[in-house]
Amino acid sequence: MKSSLAAGGIEVVAHRSVGGLQLEPFADAILLQGMDLLDGTAAVRRATAAPLLVMGPDERVAATCLAMGADAWLPTGSTLNLIAAQVQALLRKASPAPSRTRLGAGRIRLDSSARRAEVDGHEIQLAPREFDLLQVLLMNRGVVLSRDRILAAAWGTRFVGEPKTVDVHIAWLRPKLEGSQVRITTLRGIGYRLDVLEESKPRVLFVCVQNAGRSQMAAAFLNRFSEGRVVGESAGTRPAPNVHPEVVAVMLEVGINLSDVRPRALTPELGASATRVITMGCAEEDCPVFAVPVEDWLLPDPAGLPISAVREIRDEIKRRVRSLLATE
Repeated sequence: MKSSLAAGGIEVVAHRSVGGLQLEPFADAILLQGMDLLDGTAAVRRATAAPLLVMGPDERVAATCLAMGADAWLPTGSTLNLIAAQVQALLRKASPAPSRTRLGAGRIRLDSSARRAEVDGHEIQLAPREFDLLQVLLMNRGVVLSRDRILAAAWGTRFVGEPKTVDVHIAWLRPKLEGSQVRITTLRGIGYRLDVLEESKPRVLFVCVQNAGRSQMAAAFLNRFSEGRVVGESAGTRPAPNVHPEVVAVMLEVGINLSDVRPRALTPELGASATRVITMGCAEEDCPVFAVPVEDWLLPDPAGLPISAVREIRDEIKRRVRSLLATE
C-alpha cells in the first residue's frame, strides 16, 4: 500500500489495533481489516469522521458497518490496485465543499471570509474553533447535528480525538451568544441544534363588552399598520355571537374582512399576556384589574347605528391606532 500510494504523495501508517489511531495527529482516510469489523467501525467513528473503508468476507457484516458510518466496503482478496483506487476515491470525496460567506440568524451575523461574527453590529470575540463551530450550526440551523457531524464539519474529517470535545466548545460558545436571539439546544443522546428564539413583541389587548365592533376594528387596524412589530388582540366581557354586520361592511370598504372573525371572551390568560390594554365601553364591574397600563377610548357602540356613523367610528379608531403605534 505504501508503494502504491506514495506516488500520489499519500503517506500510509499501519497499526495493529484501532487504539493506535489515537497516536496519530490526524487521518485523511482509514482502512480497517483483519479484526472485529463491527467493534472496529464503532471505535473509529468515536475517534474521527475521516472516510472509512472496511474490508471483510461477510457482506452482512459489511452492510452493518456501512450503516454504522463506514463509507465503503471491499471484499477480502481484492487486488491491491482496487484497494488503492478506493482509498484515492475516498480522499477525493472528502474534500470540503465551499461554504457560504455570509450567514445570519436572529441578531447574529457571521462573515466567514472576514472571520467576523457580530451581534447587533457589535463584534463578538471567538476562538478559531468556536468560530468554525458557530458557522456549522448556523449553516444547519433547526437541524439536529450529531457530535460526529459537527466534528467532521467544524474540526474537519482529519481530526482524531475524543468526540466530547464538542461538548466543551459548546459550553464555551453559549455565553458568547447572549442577546443574539439564538440558542444551542442539547438533545441528550442525539446531538445539538441551533434554534432561533421568537422575539417578544408588544401585545395590545382591546376590550369592549361584545367584542363585535370597536375592539375588533382596533385590533385589525393595529395588526395591519404595525406590519408584525406589535400584536393586536381583542376580547369582550360578554361576547356576541358574531361581529356586527355594519362593522363588517365598513371594514370591507378599507380592505379588511371581519366576516369570518368570531368574538371571544376576555380571559385571565389574555390579560396576563398583554403589555397594554385599551378598553372601549367596558363596564367597570365587568373589567378585571390589569397589571399593565390601561387606557379607555370613549367611543360610541356602533351596533345599530347608521352606516355613516359607523364609518366615523371606524375612522376615529384608525386615527387613534396610528397615534398609538407612534408611541410603541
